Amino acid sequence: MLFDLYPKTKLKDLFDREREFREFREALELGERLIVIYGMRRTGKTSLLKTCLYELKYPFTYINVGEIFREHGFISKFYLYEEMASSFTENMGFFEKIGFKLRELLRRTRAFHISGSGVEVEPAIERISISSLLRAFNSWARKHSTRFIVAFDEAQYLRFSGKTRYDGIFAWAIDELENITIVLTGSEVGVLRDFLKFEDPKAPLFGRYRREIFLKKFNKKKSLKFLREGFKQLNINVSSEELEEAVETFDGVVGWLTHYGYYRAVRKLNHKEAMEKVFEEGSKLVLDELEKIIEPSRERYVAILKAVSKGVKKWSEIKTYVEFKTKTKIYDKNFSNLLEKLVKYGVLERWNNTYKIADPLINYVVKEYL
Repeated sequence: MLFDLYPKTKLKDLFDREREFREFREALELGERLIVIYGMRRTGKTSLLKTCLYELKYPFTYINVGEIFREHGFISKFYLYEEMASSFTENMGFFEKIGFKLRELLRRTRAFHISGSGVEVEPAIERISISSLLRAFNSWARKHSTRFIVAFDEAQYLRFSGKTRYDGIFAWAIDELENITIVLTGSEVGVLRDFLKFEDPKAPLFGRYRREIFLKKFNKKKSLKFLREGFKQLNINVSSEELEEAVETFDGVVGWLTHYGYYRAVRKLNHKEAMEKVFEEGSKLVLDELEKIIEPSRERYVAILKAVSKGVKKWSEIKTYVEFKTKTKIYDKNFSNLLEKLVKYGVLERWNNTYKIADPLINYVVKEYL
């Protein structure tokens, strides 16, 4: 169902991402060792990733790094292993269907065991390095003439891992493990790029080949088609005027279009109620995300966002507005750094030195709550 609020796992439910799916499949068929999926929040990165994992039927482990960070505030090796164990447990039935011998794989790792409740980590797991675990996955995959996928969702949070250098581990795996494909996703595109440092000659991943897949917001035509097909699935008639308003309001962000469709077709709210519900529930999530980003220099960030929300677009005009509102002089370099951080975190979009707020609900939160 297109209006399912949870990440999609079937290609038939993944609207208009066939090209990206084909790219992912081709990368695996060619034996490529690193795939990076970029896209702002709520454009469907997790849905694309999970659909590829389930539809292409390769053995995998899925690690939600963002969830680990939100719960613990730190990415330890133990937390990653717990996520792997949960992924194996959740997918035991799927692995059995595709002939993936999970028990055999786990015996190779010496990191996990199967109990009555599923897959659990071994007591001595802290002594097992991530590189030795990846080596065990690779050895198993080579024996069975397949690939093993290690997927890190919201991989930018791996930077909160203390002394562990995941970029170095990834570089080693790319060079040495011919049957492993590492997949990284990131909604804070600039932050993920800074973490991976593909263009830095001194960084471990410099010069390494990667397949990069970019997910963009839907344009107006695709947004209308998405809503029409979703309502058709559920035998709901919606007027063209209401569809146009929803598309105009949610600006191609598939997550908000999906929520609108869900409230309208599944929860049976009318158009106005569904629109209000998206803003009511979505703004809570967006405000929480935004507060974490702007906290280090809140007054200046709020002034920047207020300016852009009012239609101030140019660098110099935004700076003038911020200095007036904060009653402080800001050096050009410092101001550029503030703007750049908001772009890296996907809060602002930049085009020819003009700026706009990337997500309509961020725009709403800035106007109503900041």
